[in-house]
Amino acid sequence: SRRLAKHLGISRGSVETAYAQLVVEGFLITAERSATRINPDLPAASTPVRPKNRIPDSPRRRLRNYVDLRPGFGGDDPLREPAFRRAWRGSLDLDPGPIDPLGQPRARWAIADYLRLTRGMAVDPDEIILTSGSRDGLRLLLSVGVSGSIAVENPGFPGLRQAMSDQHLVPLDMGESSPAPADVGAAVVTPNHQFPHGTPMPVDQRARLLDWAARGDAILIEDDYDSEARFTRTVLPTLFDLASSTGSSAQVVHIGTFSTLLTSAVSTGYVIARGPISERLMSMRSALGPAFSPILQMAIASYLGSGGLRRRISRGRRRLRAAEEVVSEIGPIPGLAHDGRTLVIETSEAQAASLLRDLADQGILVASLARGWTGGDEVRHGLVIAHSNVEAPVLREALAEVKTLLSRIQS
Repeated sequence: SRRLAKHLGISRGSVETAYAQLVVEGFLITAERSATRINPDLPAASTPVRPKNRIPDSPRRRLRNYVDLRPGFGGDDPLREPAFRRAWRGSLDLDPGPIDPLGQPRARWAIADYLRLTRGMAVDPDEIILTSGSRDGLRLLLSVGVSGSIAVENPGFPGLRQAMSDQHLVPLDMGESSPAPADVGAAVVTPNHQFPHGTPMPVDQRARLLDWAARGDAILIEDDYDSEARFTRTVLPTLFDLASSTGSSAQVVHIGTFSTLLTSAVSTGYVIARGPISERLMSMRSALGPAFSPILQMAIASYLGSGGLRRRISRGRRRLRAAEEVVSEIGPIPGLAHDGRTLVIETSEAQAASLLRDLADQGILVASLARGWTGGDEVRHGLVIAHSNVEAPVLREALAEVKTLLSRIQS
C-alpha cells in the first residue's frame, strides 16, 4: 500500500481504505503474511452492454438553442430569478414542523392568500390539498372513484386526455348551443382558457354547466389552467366560486397549478373541494403522503408571500403586450386567427405536418392544432403558438420563419 500510495501521489490511508472496500465486496482476498490478491473465484466478466445514446436524435436536443412556443412551455426560468432563489435558500433555514401529507400549513395559507388576491376566491386553507401539478390532482381525484364516463372538452387540451387515458372518455362539445352529454360521472373543463385561442368560457355557459352537473349529479372538475390570463382582461369567476355564490348543488373540484407560471421543474399545484368528495380526497392524500418535498413547499410559501409570483405575472403581462406589438409588426400571416393568448394558424393536414417538421428542424417548437380534438369530422389542422413565451426579438425572428415557411408551402 505504501508503494501504491507513492505511485498515485495520495495518502496511504486512502489506499488502505480502497483495499478494504474491495475486500469487503469480494474482489480481493488477503491472507496473513501474504500479498493481497485478486479473488480467483470471481465470475467471468460479462461483455459490457454498450449504452444507448442518451441524447435522443431530435431537433430539441440537436440544437443548443431552441425557441419553445408551445402552450404550457417556455417563459423565463424562475430558477434564475433572484426572488425565487432567495425563497429557496431561505426555506433551508425554516423548520417545516410536523409533515402534513395534505401540505404544510404555511404553504396552504400562502396559496389561499394568493388565490384571494389574484382570483378573488375565498378559500379556507384547510380546504386546500397540495399536489405536484394539475395532472397529479386529476389522478388523485380519479383514484377516489368517479363513476361512469368522463366528459372532456372537445376541442380541449391534449394533456388532460393523456392523464385520463385509462378512463372511458366522451367528448364535451364546447359550442354554446351544444347539448351536454348524459349519463357521465364527471366533466373536466378549463373555463378560463378554452382551446385553442385561450378565450374564457362565457358566464352564461358556466351557469349552464353548473345546472347540468347538478341535475345529473356529475362532478365538475375545473382545471384553472392559465389563470394568469388576467394579463389582458378581468378573469371571470371560477366555477367553484360561482357554485357557492349561486347556491348551486353541483359538486365542483377546483384544480390549479403553478407549473405554467413557474416551470414544470417546479411541479406544484393544489386541489380544492368541499363536502364528501373533499373528505375522500384528503383521506387518499393522507394515505399516499406528501405530493412533494416540504422544503419546496416552504420555498413556494415564501415566494408567494414575498410577492415574487405577482411580480412575475407583471413581467408576463409586459411580455404579452410586447408580443402583441410584434404580431402587428410582422404583417398578415395566411390562416392566422388571433383572439386570445395564443396564435392559431389554420392549414391543411399535409401543410400542418410539413410546417411542424420544418419548424422543428429550425429549432422552433409549436403545437399541433389537431391534437385538441378527440376525432370526428370537425378536426381542424394547423399550428398553435404561445407567442408570449419569449421576448420580442426572439418572437420576431420565429414568426418571420413561420411566415416564410408558410408562404413556401402554399405557393
